Amino acid sequence: MGLEEKRKKYDIPEPFYLPLGKNVLIWRIEGEEKTAGGLYVPEEHREVKTRGVLIAAGLAALDVLADNLIAVGDEVVFAKYAGRDREAPERKQGEKTTKILECKVEDVLGSVDALVRVKNYDAKRDGETGEHFYARKG
Repeated sequence: MGLEEKRKKYDIPEPFYLPLGKNVLIWRIEGEEKTAGGLYVPEEHREVKTRGVLIAAGLAALDVLADNLIAVGDEVVFAKYAGRDREAPERKQGEKTTKILECKVEDVLGSVDALVRVKNYDAKRDGETGEHFYARKG
C-alpha cells in the first residue's frame, strides 16, 4: 500500500513543510478507542503509539532510509520519546486537530513495509570498508 492509499485510510494531511537534513515527519497512528471488552477509552488515557506513516524526509534522511530499504509512505516504528508533536495547520471546521511527529531519522527504528522488500535483497559486506549493504538478489 503506497502513501496515497495510506493518506485516505488514516486521513493524513499533506505535510505543511519539507524537513531538512536528517529530519523526518511521521503521522502517528492513533491508539485504540475501544478496549477488547467494548469500553471506550478517553483520548487522554489512550496509549501513545510508537507506529506511524512516514510522510516526508529531508535529503540526508532519505539516504539513510534508502540504505535500510525504507521509503516515504512506509509504516514505521519509532522510539517512544522521539522528537516532538507539531500541530498541523487548521483543518476544516469540525475536524479534530491533528499532530505530526517531527524527529531525526535516527529515531526511526524500522519499517513494517520493508519486511516485504527485504525478501528481494541479500545483506552483503564490503571487503575493503567492512560496511554492510543490501544488494538485489539475482
